[in-house]
Amino acid sequence: MIQFHKKLYFCKMDRLTKEQRKKNMQAVKATGSKIESALAKMLFARGYRYRKNDKTVFGKPDLTFKKLKIAVFIDGEFWHGKDWNVRKYDHKSNQEFWIPKIERNIQRDKEVNEELDKQGWRVLRFWGKDIQKDLLSCILKIENVIKQEKMEFKEKISTEDFGSSRYRIRIIEPDSNKETVLTHYMHNSENGVSKFYKKDAIKFAKEILQHEYPEDVTLKVTEEALQYKIFETFNVPFPPVKNPEFKFIDLFAGIGGFRLAMQNLGGKCVYTSEWDLEAKRTYRANFGETPFGDITKEETKSYIPDGFDLLCAGFPCQAFSIAGKRGGFEDTRGTLFFDVAEIIRRKQPKAIFLENVKGLRNHNSGKTLATILNVLRNDLEYYVPEPHIINAKDFGVPQNRERIYIVGFHKDTKITEFKYPEPLKKEVCFADIKEKNAVPTKYYLSTQYVQTLRNHKARHESKGNGFGFEIILDDGISNAIVVGGMGRERNLVIDNRISDFTPTTHIKGEVNREGIRKMTPREWARLQGFPDNYIIPVADASAYKQFGNSVAVPAIQATAKEILKAIEKIRW
Repeated sequence: MIQFHKKLYFCKMDRLTKEQRKKNMQAVKATGSKIESALAKMLFARGYRYRKNDKTVFGKPDLTFKKLKIAVFIDGEFWHGKDWNVRKYDHKSNQEFWIPKIERNIQRDKEVNEELDKQGWRVLRFWGKDIQKDLLSCILKIENVIKQEKMEFKEKISTEDFGSSRYRIRIIEPDSNKETVLTHYMHNSENGVSKFYKKDAIKFAKEILQHEYPEDVTLKVTEEALQYKIFETFNVPFPPVKNPEFKFIDLFAGIGGFRLAMQNLGGKCVYTSEWDLEAKRTYRANFGETPFGDITKEETKSYIPDGFDLLCAGFPCQAFSIAGKRGGFEDTRGTLFFDVAEIIRRKQPKAIFLENVKGLRNHNSGKTLATILNVLRNDLEYYVPEPHIINAKDFGVPQNRERIYIVGFHKDTKITEFKYPEPLKKEVCFADIKEKNAVPTKYYLSTQYVQTLRNHKARHESKGNGFGFEIILDDGISNAIVVGGMGRERNLVIDNRISDFTPTTHIKGEVNREGIRKMTPREWARLQGFPDNYIIPVADASAYKQFGNSVAVPAIQATAKEILKAIEKIRW
């Protein structure tokens, strides 16, 4: 491209007529400048082949890599209006000609970029002086783009493949956080939280790309690949909230009941942990993010970011070795609550929301709960109102499930009162969540199984006990769904829509003709308030365990809403 000395036009009068000037301008050739030649020769010397000024490509780029659809333009500062807003009126003569002309060139460049982008081209533009000052830097930029296109970065790599044998054999070691860090980084790439995951995420992404493409993948190329969102993570039912109103972390996450409730309220999960592998699989299938593992490990804790608003945790119930009358922080060491308390101490969130079984209230003669409250109130100095027993049936799901909720607020919030949500007074029953169509035969009990349950119940009744199976009528409320056979046996239903009594599993006896069946995993999901687009990727046995261990989403959401209302009233 011919370069013109702009002082010639700034200082001298244009003595030619418009027709003469037009003829002279048309005679100017746009190829073969020294700058363009220097760039082209260097690329050729490094083994790259291209076409110059290919008329078949829109805009006739200076250099084209046609197979890779890369277009390179070398723009002269004068003709293409560099720093135009500042230099526009540097033209001292014939401004009525030069200003519109150069502005047309600028507009033309934009149109070329847009059209090539629509056609799937990558467009690179360099100012002539940038090439003169640092030719190697411009060459490296072109090389990086060439490598990206050669690796076909437009083809997404699904994070669902990370756990498969395709990657796990060579890359993901046992107890590795690589996959977890990468998915957390991608979920937080547009907020400040990503810095906590960036370094390790880029390293793991580099390993994945080198395994997928036998090319020389640099860290810089890898970082750009992450920016281009090469890894597909958001093709899930419950992607991250785009404009979150608050941030939270999800400890002992299970299959994401807390997360579902918080996202419904506009929250952004910035960290999650869960040790059970099958639960992590379900979590990833629905949220596109793999939870960290064992929260007792310092490495796992080290990834927890700063600055989140709310800590959520459904921690297990464990006894403490209490030395005095009231246990303190050190007395909880060795339990999972200790790890929760330690995270609260380090990160100082505005609020905490803990969930546990109703039995926590009387566990170890009440000492366990007393120790928890003492640590939260006195050691960590959080305002913690009296824990409250919340029943899921009061919040729109037909399940008699009582759980204890503990909420707390940082002392700097100056919150000194809190009111738990009132029941919705909404009548619900099993019929509201019952399968709309006939279910597979495998859910129906065998005649021998039914008889065994009846015998078992009769023995207990003769001793004055109320144990045994129970059938939930369509207009009834289910018992609490819990892990283990009794959780299913105390929630049997009558469904006479079965038409094929041929056993599909190994059973003793025949399929019963009374219509007695287990609830399906989907019905259990509905009992916990999970929507029907929630994916169940695991076998039934795992699904029953996961939903039995989960939280009731509507009850969690109603309580979280009150927590957020309290926080919104204060200035942090």
